Amino acid sequence: MKIENVILNDNVQRALDDMGFEESTQIQQEAIPVILEGKDIVGQSNTGTGKTAAYTIPILEKIDIEIKMPQALILLPTRELAVQVSNEVRKIGKYMEGVKTVAVYGGADIRDQINKLKAGAQIIVGTPGRVIDLIDRRVIKLSELNIIVLDEADEMLKMGFREDIELILSKVDHPVQSLLFSATIPDDMKRIIKKFLNAPVSVKVLREGITAKEVKQSYFLVKHSDKVEALARLIDTYTPKLALVFCNTKRAVDELYEQLTAIGYNCDKIHGDIKQTQRLDTLNRFNKGLIEILIATDVAARGLDIKEVDIVINFEVPSKEDYYVHRIGRTGRAGREGASFTLASAKEIKKIESIEKYTKKPIRKRTIPTVDKVNEVKQDKFIRGIVSVIESGDLGENRILAEKLMEKGHDAELIIAAMIKKLVKFDLSEERDLNDVIPERRKSQRGTDKLKDTDRFHINLGKK
Repeated sequence: MKIENVILNDNVQRALDDMGFEESTQIQQEAIPVILEGKDIVGQSNTGTGKTAAYTIPILEKIDIEIKMPQALILLPTRELAVQVSNEVRKIGKYMEGVKTVAVYGGADIRDQINKLKAGAQIIVGTPGRVIDLIDRRVIKLSELNIIVLDEADEMLKMGFREDIELILSKVDHPVQSLLFSATIPDDMKRIIKKFLNAPVSVKVLREGITAKEVKQSYFLVKHSDKVEALARLIDTYTPKLALVFCNTKRAVDELYEQLTAIGYNCDKIHGDIKQTQRLDTLNRFNKGLIEILIATDVAARGLDIKEVDIVINFEVPSKEDYYVHRIGRTGRAGREGASFTLASAKEIKKIESIEKYTKKPIRKRTIPTVDKVNEVKQDKFIRGIVSVIESGDLGENRILAEKLMEKGHDAELIIAAMIKKLVKFDLSEERDLNDVIPERRKSQRGTDKLKDTDRFHINLGKK
């Protein structure tokens, strides 16, 4: 269904056109009309299904621009997610003159947030702790509030925000429309729904098997000591424009960042010990493609909303099955194809099996590319780049420099070879098979090893 078929406001439609929205997603088709009718909703959907727009569009339809007080409150589990969602709300509402959105969260200057709120804001996006603080300071006033959104509600419960959520909801002393979005509905959430929501309509848009069919999932059996080299070979072979690499701990993120930086990769890192301003700057640069590889922990990356990640790489198998689902949900979003690679040591195979059981999908075992394959890809990429420059015809001063080199008595072939040596870093190390083997007693238990490793595998190639 065309997105304009579910939108009433021309200014919202204009903004969505600017953002490249054409087809509405299933969650948008089902949720927007219900929200516009004023009904409460319990929406179950996976990451990357377009649910932010599903509640933002009707919120903007309902805002009274003459009232300069909070009319919609959106609660989220992390600072990063609060920033991402507030930016999305601003983009969708950018042509609605007079509508102001403010993000409030811990780890940032509360005085700046207070000043923005006092200037007048109809939409507040924030984390529970900071929202409670600002309500207690009487900076956030709830008298004009008519919509509350609990987004990523299951994650808020996992992070210990149940009491905060209930406190916020109980502070509203008049009927409001409540919208709850979550991938799962645990018992604690059912109690919140029963206590605070009014006859909610259930909107369920969950992918079969939890993980998206658009994400091609693979794992590589490799010794832990070989993982950095294996990761480098995968990146060099598949040349993603943007790759998101997950580690299980902050220390592992720091170590991998140092190792990849040392061998020349354009990467950065985010985890909980890095200052909030630096994390947001890193996310912004990754979003713009200025960083090609982002290394992250699960908690720090929970709020990521990056639409063009080609590959998610699990440098370590996650400790929890749902962490795996959230990780690979960062690619293959909104119908685009994506890929997930997991580097697993022999002792991590049990975790792979648990993930397969949890997601109800096999993860295909594949082999780490050889050094020859990596160099072949580099050669092909370099040749394509040179041919493209030649065909552009805009060589100018470069031709003059080439002539000067030839005047010094060097032939063209030697000059080209020297330039290639300077520009392209081929792997000259001795060929070494990085693929580990599963001990016999474990191998017999794995049904997914029967999948052939010779199937073709494609992802979008980017620049490196």
